[in-house]
Amino acid sequence: MLPPGYLTRPLELVDVDSYFDGPDVDLAYAVVSAADTGVLAMADASRESVRSDLTNPDAMRDEHRLVFTSDSQAVGLVIIERDDEARTVFVDSYAVPDHGRALLAPLVAMGLEAADRLADGDGWKAEAGAFAQDEVYIGVLEAAGFREVRRFWHMHIDLGPGHHSEPAPPIGVTTTIATTDDERRLLHRVDEIAFAEHFGFVPHPYEEWIPWFSDRRDARPELWRLAWLDGEPIGLCIQDDSRIERDAGHVRVLGVVPHARGRGIATWLLRSAFSQAAREGRAAMTLTVDSDNTTGATALYERAGMRPERVIILFRRPLS
Repeated sequence: MLPPGYLTRPLELVDVDSYFDGPDVDLAYAVVSAADTGVLAMADASRESVRSDLTNPDAMRDEHRLVFTSDSQAVGLVIIERDDEARTVFVDSYAVPDHGRALLAPLVAMGLEAADRLADGDGWKAEAGAFAQDEVYIGVLEAAGFREVRRFWHMHIDLGPGHHSEPAPPIGVTTTIATTDDERRLLHRVDEIAFAEHFGFVPHPYEEWIPWFSDRRDARPELWRLAWLDGEPIGLCIQDDSRIERDAGHVRVLGVVPHARGRGIATWLLRSAFSQAAREGRAAMTLTVDSDNTTGATALYERAGMRPERVIILFRRPLS
């Protein structure tokens, strides 16, 4: 499947301080960084984000593949994730710029071969993401039968002294930090309700949901906030340090349940996150949002001063 002169093997992930990690994560990160830099002129993902992609609850660790030149340089990577509830296999393919045109189509084909094997019955699909300006990769995905289904914005705001002050909460609204298991189960419940009508949402049990946030070295559990209205949990804001290498805070999740919307709660949670990050000395705040979000989130973020800095296109195709 690979062109002559290239070799592939599975990744070897070992226990390092109770996390799956090891030298192959360094190789994978180098490939991802080179691929991103070729498109964006900068690395987009942190090493910990790549490690999380390789080891998260949906990651099929035995299916990931590194690709090497004959002189043992890592130049390609395929990451495979399977979400049983969504009946979806996610195929992520990377190639360093000097090898991209030769490798991307074979990498996508390798990923689809794995996806077909992993699909368990009818109704399964493969998904892949690409930066909007990555014309070569988009062309490869479309040639492999993928079609665009959604666009997501990575949004950004520069922070400064003007963001230091903590904003006043809406009337009747308070926040707590979710420190206990029971409180984190409330986070999960609010998340499931707040995002139930969003594109691609599929409910997952708490035991599958919480590791996405907790099993990361860049987790900030002291910034896992529940919002309450008159004693009822109605919103959440989860932050992490996945953008610390860019001197930025990051909002992983921000949501408010439908019946509590329209009171300024989401805006307050967002501005409070700005304030926290600014007081820590961060230069910026980032988040990712569905650009066709039906709740008006994109407009809310823009009113708060955030702007799209890049676009991710989600592609999809059925599996046989």
